[in-house]
Formats: sequence, structure tokens, C-alpha cells
Amino acid sequence: MSIKFDKDKKLFHLFNKNFSYYFYINDANILEHLYFGAFLKNIDINEITNLGDSWGRHYLTKDNKEEVYKSHFTKDMSYLELGSFGTVDKRPAPIIIKNKNNSYYTDFKFLKFKIYHNLEEKEDFPLVFSKSKVDRLELTLKEVTRDIYLKLNYVVLDDVNTIIRYVKIISKEEGNFLTKVMSFELDLAKQNYNLIHFYGDWSFERNPELIKINHGYTRFSSFFGRSGHEENPSIIYLRDDTTEDYGECFLVNLIYSGNFLIENYVDRYDNLRILCGINDEALEIPLKKNEEILLPQVALTYSNNGLTALSQSSHNFIREHVIRSKFVHKERPILLNSWEGCYLDFNTQKIKRYIEGAYKVGANLFVLDDGWFTNRNTDFNGLGDREIEKEKINLKELIDYAHSLNIKFGLWFEPEMINLGTELYKVHPEYALRKAGVDIGLYRHQLVLDTSNDEVIDYLINKISYFLDNFNIDYIKWDHNRYLADVYSKIHPNASEGYLYHLITLGVYKLFNRLTKKYPDVLFEGCASGGGRFDLGMLYYTPQIWCSDETDPIQRTYIQYGTSFVYPLSTMGAHISKNQITSYKTKGEIALLGTYGLELDPYTLKDDEIQEIKEINGIFKEFHLDTVVNGDLYRLYNPFTSNLFGVNVVSKDKRKAILLLINYRKDNNKHRYIKFKGLDEGKVYKTNLENKCYSGDFLMKNGLNLSKWLNEFESFFVTLKEIDK
Repeated sequence: MSIKFDKDKKLFHLFNKNFSYYFYINDANILEHLYFGAFLKNIDINEITNLGDSWGRHYLTKDNKEEVYKSHFTKDMSYLELGSFGTVDKRPAPIIIKNKNNSYYTDFKFLKFKIYHNLEEKEDFPLVFSKSKVDRLELTLKEVTRDIYLKLNYVVLDDVNTIIRYVKIISKEEGNFLTKVMSFELDLAKQNYNLIHFYGDWSFERNPELIKINHGYTRFSSFFGRSGHEENPSIIYLRDDTTEDYGECFLVNLIYSGNFLIENYVDRYDNLRILCGINDEALEIPLKKNEEILLPQVALTYSNNGLTALSQSSHNFIREHVIRSKFVHKERPILLNSWEGCYLDFNTQKIKRYIEGAYKVGANLFVLDDGWFTNRNTDFNGLGDREIEKEKINLKELIDYAHSLNIKFGLWFEPEMINLGTELYKVHPEYALRKAGVDIGLYRHQLVLDTSNDEVIDYLINKISYFLDNFNIDYIKWDHNRYLADVYSKIHPNASEGYLYHLITLGVYKLFNRLTKKYPDVLFEGCASGGGRFDLGMLYYTPQIWCSDETDPIQRTYIQYGTSFVYPLSTMGAHISKNQITSYKTKGEIALLGTYGLELDPYTLKDDEIQEIKEINGIFKEFHLDTVVNGDLYRLYNPFTSNLFGVNVVSKDKRKAILLLINYRKDNNKHRYIKFKGLDEGKVYKTNLENKCYSGDFLMKNGLNLSKWLNEFESFFVTLKEIDK
């Protein structure tokens, strides 16, 4: 059991062998946070809550009597599990509810709790799952001025260092609106915490930036209608002395794909409050009588052994409790995608040659990207109708031809978008998000379909199902090439913009849920102009996401390195492209630290380049599943702060490992000993370096000797395989 309640102290302890999370019900019936950190068997509530003789302990009752809390509790100084709004606590509130009289006063107090040994499930909404028994704590709280209830849930996962937290709101009355709905709150002493957030842009995603947490507000958010290239809905908090291998840190990660907000506030007492949830900008969610509103879950992952251990816990959590696809632990196919090879310019014969080329380079999945449907010779038209352009391609012939070569066939879709000139737009202009009477900003010549409308969902299900029912398609690349703007829905004319964004996200989940359940044998890969929707909500439905449209291999090392702090390598779509900056050997080695594939015209490859790719294919087949898909990642050299990129990945049983080291600027002869991490010191490993053998102890303590002149972008890819004794 990982949740305990001390009835006498009214104390909750959530824990596994590595961490503890304590809070209790104080004499004001408020949930007071006590501790989050390394496992702690017992605590002294009095010692933790003693803030000295603070003036704030006095309060005025509703009967106009001045009272003093029995405990050391003061609402504006104490650490809370759920803050309030309109009270003496002036820190940002997680939940704000407006009533019909335009009062925003919101204050919840504890009523009851129950411990469950199962997880909740909900159709069309990403919630963590577990194949083994788990503990879930649900606390019911009531708003003191209204008949509104909040269910605060905590899930403890024993096999990873992660706690899940989320809330549900139930109103027993009409006329109220949620205007702020944070799923997560954590109050701590600021002390020496800093944070790493992941900022970016198109083809520049998830750059880790370390910043000091200062007094006042620090907010990270998206209002793009998707999680976004610009910020990722995850933040790492770490001590001043935390490194990859030492020190305390934790990760807050929102399981949601729409507008988000992660808010940090340090007050005058040096209290740090962290909030995470749906972005509250322009948000008003109506609370209908007896309707239960479920908010997104937040994963809180802890490490007392540095950033590498934190990342490994996060990766294990995502693989075991977020990604539902049957492909999560399976070897992914080596794919060849047509996009960078021919873009929209192709016909049946040209694509057949590409399929032959895929066979020639050893790929076992061919993906026909954008351009296969009617009126799609430019990106000005075609999105929405999705009828096969029969004058351009014979889809069945192509699929049959690929399968005759034992190559799977995949197809590109962009279901959530629509162009103005399509038949769909002519017949159903109301399917598109747009506000009448204002100039509309066309981004990539397209609008966004209104997935808050069930009629639109049904239309898309029927369209996509037609292809999956009538053609033997093995893979779908699901793209989303513009952000949301001018958000207005004709079926929700009175919805606030913030609420409509949320309804659209829920509609996307409906769409994914129905299709992935109906077609479990189809491998779905997410994409949003590359990595613009790289989040746990998407990974719930798609086991991999195109990491970035940037296929420059050197730029990719930065993008994939930053992404690895939170997300497993096996979720990162990574391809070899025609980019000339490095050899195909190096490009392939970088792509191996992801799903691995190619994005080019195979007939532009020379014989020696094909041979390089086939050698990489051989490494993929022998090592990728055990290491990249299911193993543990160790970061060795940070490209953002050094002249090297370096990682190694070790299989769970420590029998196999790979290492990639890349030099950026030219570097002269120096003594270099590259030390592996995570090996078994008692095992002996055979390397691909002249078949030399080394003990794990030697490789981790002394390291491989790479004392030599290094040219720019020179790479070393080392494989290790245990010698059976």
C-alpha cells in the first residue's frame, strides 16, 4: 500500500521506496502541505508548520467572533494543497469560480476522503493506466459559499517515482462559471530552486533553458490551441547543486494537448507556489447542475539522484502508464517518407520507384506524404475533401506493390484542417473555425475544422475509416500544420474563447480515441509542423511523434537532446535526410536515437551511401529495440554548453549498450576518455571498435580512449554487447 492515513493526526502519507509526499487536515478543515522529497518514514507536523508567533493566526468567524487557530496555520503563509481566491491568501489561486452576481470568492474545505485501489477510466480523455494494482486517494471538498464540490485525486505509481494529481468539479446549483482551473498545486519553500523550461519555434523545438526562480510571477504558457513549438507543458525544478548524476529535482508534466499554463509565484515569505493546468486566458466554463467536469491530469516525477534519473523515471512512466498503443515496446519499422524527396510532385510510376528505392535501402515501411488527394498540387487547396486524385496516383496499385516487396504502406493525413476552395468548405463553411465580420488570418492557406462539433468528428471518422477499411494501410502520419486563431464556433456561439479551445481539444481526443480503438493494428505517428504538439495527451494515442521538421542532423542533436529530458527516445520521429552537412553514417547514427527512418529520394543515393545506410540498418536491427525503445538513457555531454554531443543508452538487462559522440568545432589532439554510464561493472562487453573487449567497470571508470584530432561533425558510434561467459 502506497497511501497511508494516520487517523489521530489526520495525516496522509503518499510514498514509494524513493519519495514521500505528506499533507494533513488541519483544525480549519484545510489541506495543509507538509513535505515532498526523498522517502521520509515519519514527520513531526508541529515542527514543520511552526512559523513562529505570526500575527496571521487570528481569524473572524461568520458569527463575528475572533478566534485563534489551534495549530500554527496562517492561510497566507502556510503551504496548502489547494489555495483559495478572495481570502487573505494573495498567492495565485488554482481554482476560481464566478457566480451569477459576479463574485469570484472561492474557498474549498475538506469533507471526506476514500482510498481506492484502481484507476479511473474515461472515454475520449487521456488518463494514466496501470497493468498492476495502484492506490488512488480521492478527497472531497466543498466550496464554503456555494453548493459546489471538488474531488481532489492523487495516484501513486510504485514502479516509477511519479504521483498523478487531478481534480473534478461538481456543481449542485446553476449560474456559476469556472474562470481558472489548475489541476495541480505544489507549495514549497523556495530556498535554492531553479527551473528548466523548454522553449522553441518551428524547427527549433524544446530548447532547455535554466533560469533562476525570482520573486513574483514566472509564467509559461500556450494560447496557440495546441501545446506548441513555443513552450512545452513540462518544467523541471532543481536545486542549485543538481547535476545529471547528483542532487534533487522534480518534473511537472501536464497530460494535455491544448492551451496550458504553468505558473510559479514566490511571495514575500519566500514561499514558492507552482500551478499547472489549462490556460485561464479568456476562460469561462459553465458549471451545469450535477455535471462533473474532469480536468487534465498532471504527472509529478521525483529524483534525488540528478537529472538523468529524473529523465529515466519520466521515460518509464510514459512507456508504462501513458502510451496505450500496442507498438509502445515493439520494434518500429524502418520507414522511407516521400516528402523531402518529391514534395507534392509525383505520380504512380514515380512513387513505385520510391517504393523500389525503399526496398533497395532496406526500409520496410513506405509513407506517401502530402499530395495524394484531389486538387493538392499546391498547399492552397485540397484539405478537407480527401478524395484520391486518380489522375495522379493509383493508391491500391501502390499499396499492393509495396506489400509484394514485403514493405508496409503508410499515408499522410491532416484531418483537422480545411482549405477554402474545397467542396467541403462550399457545402459546410460552418465546419471551419472563423468569426463572421472580421478579417481572417489564413495561415498556410488553411483554416481549422471545428472539432467541438460532433458532426465534424463523424465526418472525419467516416473519411479516414473509408481508407482504412478499403485499403491495406499500415501507418498514418497525422499532421496539424497551423495553430488556432479566430476561434469561433457556430454551434457554441456563446462559449468563451478559452472554453472553446478546450472543447476543440476534447474533440481531437474523441477523434483519436475512436480511430485508435477501431484500428489498433495501425501505427499512428503524431505531427504538428514537426514537434508543435509533442505532449503526453498526444502520446496517449500515438506512440511516436515527428520530433521536428528540421532534418539538419546537427540541429537535430540539439532538438533530440532537449526533448530527452522529458520524453523517451522511442517517441521521437527521426529520419536521415538529404542534408549535406554530414555523412550518411553520421545522419543515420543521429536518427538511431529516435524512431529511425529516411526522408529523401532514394535514387539520389550513391552506392557507398546506400552501404552506409545498410550498416546503420544492421545496428538498428540488433540494438534499437533493447536500447532505444526499451532501455535507459544517459546524457554524457551537453551540446548547449560544450563542444560535444554525447549520450549512451543501456538495455534494461545491461547486456547491450550504444554510445554516440559528436564533435562540433574542429578540435586538436587531446587526451579524451569517454566514460559510459549505467553498465554492469561485472560484465565484459565486446565493442564494434576492432572487436575489442572491455569490462563494464573499465568503461565506466576509465572510459574509451578517444585521444585524437577531431574534425568538425566527426562522430563515433559505439556498440557494446555482453560476452556470454
